[in-house]
Amino acid sequence: MKLSIIIPTLGRETLETVLEAIEGCDNYNRIRPEVIIVFSGEKNVREINEDHFKIFKTSVSGAGPARNLGIEKSTGEILAFLGDDTIPAKDWLQKVYMFHTTHTSQKEALLGKVSWTPDLAKDPFHKWLENNAQFAFKSIARKGANWRHFYTSNISVKRALVSGMRFSNKFKGWGFEDTEFGYRLSKRGMRLHYDGECEVYHDHEQNLEDVLKQTKNAKKNAEVFEQLHPELQIIPHGAKKFALRTLIILSYLYESKQMTWWRKWKRAWLDK
Repeated sequence: MKLSIIIPTLGRETLETVLEAIEGCDNYNRIRPEVIIVFSGEKNVREINEDHFKIFKTSVSGAGPARNLGIEKSTGEILAFLGDDTIPAKDWLQKVYMFHTTHTSQKEALLGKVSWTPDLAKDPFHKWLENNAQFAFKSIARKGANWRHFYTSNISVKRALVSGMRFSNKFKGWGFEDTEFGYRLSKRGMRLHYDGECEVYHDHEQNLEDVLKQTKNAKKNAEVFEQLHPELQIIPHGAKKFALRTLIILSYLYESKQMTWWRKWKRAWLDK
């Protein structure tokens, strides 16, 4: 089976590290993946060696449209999605390829772990962030993965499953464009497996101000999600909204840095 790796990019400096890591993966020369890079936005283009990679450019901003172009230009039976700041571990490529060649049904998909780079992993805020405002890997390890965990930082699917489907262009900025795609795949019968050892390292330092800004944008995208799929509730409504407000009030009884981060993050979901 041929494997295509699709990377939408804003032209971050980390992109070169991601590409070097892909080429340095175990069995790279045997698997020979097709690596497709899509620059999103006219101002984000940087020089990349086109001898090794397929380079495309779109003036349309947003990761979703860039992934769509990547899907259209790819030729592999397996489609793997990475970020331009998620650096594959040495055995990542082999694990992705082996999963799909042993789970041959078009409905079988693989979610891998997104960890921080070693330096960021030491920071308490990033430790908290990994299992709260960005990802939910502790919960996934206990309960398994579903469409809500369709994280395009490290995920792979069969081309046959996504046939005719594209990421919606109704989402702007960060949040929910990938999970909404995952929800539609789940309606096609996607079975999302999780492998915590199929790992990439997220090289993107963040702070609380960044996270709150992303969360407020994600709330707007969550409203779009609910408009597209009225059968779902993404934003807390009614009793759930009341319960969240109550938890925020009660959180003042347990002061810590982590609780302060959690409270501000959750309040961003309730702000208008």
